[in-house]
Amino acid sequence: MDVFREAFKEGDGRALPETVEEGGKAIARLSGRSNARRLGVDEESLREHVRNHLATLMNSIRLDAAIDLSDAPHVAKSVLNYGFQDLSNLTRNELTAPMISQSIKQSLMDHEPRLVPGSIDVKVTALREDQHQRVAVHVTADLIADPADIPVEFEADVDTGAGKVVLQADRI
Repeated sequence: MDVFREAFKEGDGRALPETVEEGGKAIARLSGRSNARRLGVDEESLREHVRNHLATLMNSIRLDAAIDLSDAPHVAKSVLNYGFQDLSNLTRNELTAPMISQSIKQSLMDHEPRLVPGSIDVKVTALREDQHQRVAVHVTADLIADPADIPVEFEADVDTGAGKVVLQADRI
């Protein structure tokens, strides 16, 4: 999906292939979009894509926060239930409970397939001396890459009053 976003930014989504003549033959040069599709992306681009997707995931509230999905287990595991559990109605003490860390980890495993599931570690801590009832979420994981997985870590601040999650961009 990110290949198409990049093509849109660069304006080559509708560009016709450029052809050059070499040795009496017309050879088509690949657009940036075609190159990315065939060769993959570099490490920094991959980190940027994951950063954007994690920010979206963390600021989305799962469907099961509003509707009981116990009679629809397939929906509970599908993209229809995309996001995190609703954290806005929890106190800071409830947010630091182990079940919240496990819930965040499960959301990451369900909706971010580029992270190695067994490598995901989530820690939730209360921000000291914070009047806004915010907590910090610290995640470490390995990002699936070729030839070797890339270790990543990111931190996010959860503002329970506003119901917003802010991903720290300089950490992933």
